[in-house]
Amino acid sequence: MLTSMCTSRVLLPYLGWLLLGFITGAHWLAFIPGFCFNRFKSYGRFSVKVIITHIAAYWLANALFWIFRQSMLPWYIQCKGGEDMSPACLFNEQETRYAAFYVIHLLLLLFFIIKWIVDGCLLYHWILLSDNIAAHKDDKNFEKDSVMYQD
Repeated sequence: MLTSMCTSRVLLPYLGWLLLGFITGAHWLAFIPGFCFNRFKSYGRFSVKVIITHIAAYWLANALFWIFRQSMLPWYIQCKGGEDMSPACLFNEQETRYAAFYVIHLLLLLFFIIKWIVDGCLLYHWILLSDNIAAHKDDKNFEKDSVMYQD
C-alpha cells in the first residue's frame, strides 16, 4: 500500500491539490486519460462532464467570492471604538447590503475550504478506484456496481 501511495500517479495529483487545488480544482485533471501519469485510454470512475463540473465549481465559487468581496467594499462603514469587524459591528452598524454580501462571501470561502479538504481526503481512494475501473473497462465480468457518475 505504501508503494502505491508514493507513486507519481498519486503524488502529482496531491501536489496539484496542495498547491493549486484550493483555487483552481486542478487536481481533478488527474482523472483525464493521459494527464498526471494516467496511463489509461478510457475514463474510470468519473466522466468528462463530472470532471469539468468539479473544476467549474471551483472557478465559479472563486469568481463569485471576488465579485461579492469587491462589491461590498464601498459600503463599508468604520466601526465605532476602532475595532476592525465584529458580529455586533457587522449587524448593528453596517448597511444591510454590506452585511448580506459579507455573509455570502464568507459562505463561498467556507465552500472552498470544505470542498478542498473533502477532495484531499478522498483523492487517493478516487484515483485507485478510477484506475481499477479504467483498467477493467473492457472486461465483461468486472463488477460495475461501484461505478458512479456514468454518462
